[in-house]
Amino acid sequence: MIIRILMLAGLAAIGWLVFLRRNKLPIHIVVVFGLLAAGGWAVLFPEQTDEVANYVGVGRGVDLITYIFEVAALFTLVHYYTKFVELQRLLTDLTREMAILRAEVERTPKPPAP
Repeated sequence: MIIRILMLAGLAAIGWLVFLRRNKLPIHIVVVFGLLAAGGWAVLFPEQTDEVANYVGVGRGVDLITYIFEVAALFTLVHYYTKFVELQRLLTDLTREMAILRAEVERTPKPPAP
């Protein structure tokens, strides 16, 4: 029983931290909240997790949770990879634009000092 309380407290803490750091809920945050809710449900009702696993064709509830976690982790990794690539592209564009502007500023003649 103590492990259930500790696991639920950990899941609640993760959810709380994720919620505090976001002011809007994009799809990957909704997925995280869904996984936290599913994890809490599996902690509270382990027998029902086995029943759901058997219904979908998986041997044990633990295996089902592991499979779901693997898919969700892959989704999250791909999501953040695409964001990282997009940020790299934006940074490259910004750096190029700054270099062009700096070159234009250095090329323009300065007005004579009075």
